[in-house]
Amino acid sequence: MAPISEQEIHNRCERLVYEFLQLLEGEQAKTADLFTEDGQAFRYVGRERIREHFAEIAAVDDNLNVLLCSNLLIDVDDEDHARATNYVTHYVADRQDEGLTDPEGARIGGELDTARSITRWFWEFRRVDDEWLVSKIGYPEPVLLRKDVIDDL
Repeated sequence: MAPISEQEIHNRCERLVYEFLQLLEGEQAKTADLFTEDGQAFRYVGRERIREHFAEIAAVDDNLNVLLCSNLLIDVDDEDHARATNYVTHYVADRQDEGLTDPEGARIGGELDTARSITRWFWEFRRVDDEWLVSKIGYPEPVLLRKDVIDDL
């Protein structure tokens, strides 16, 4: 494998986090493509089991989900391994006919004025055949929920 700078490793891992969260907003099963073959997402091990898990969620979740990432800290362990933590603020709303637009102007429904949760995520990354992939996402730390959001669940 070709040598790679620490900054390039950082950039590639950062991009994986953002791609994962973007896919969770709409194409959840595709998140599996960002994992190593033996990757782990929470308690699900292996790329195909991860794909099945997220496809099952997508099949029953017709909400509008928006995930905001902040405080992303990436530590490069060596030229083939890195770790990260970040906070994810999760907004969710029932779909409606009228409402919001995405950055390209397409209409999406729902109201997103109150975050459902804020969690801290843990990531591990590994370079495989010169490609950076997620090797593990640990369970987020305890969820912070607003009382008025909990009452609506």
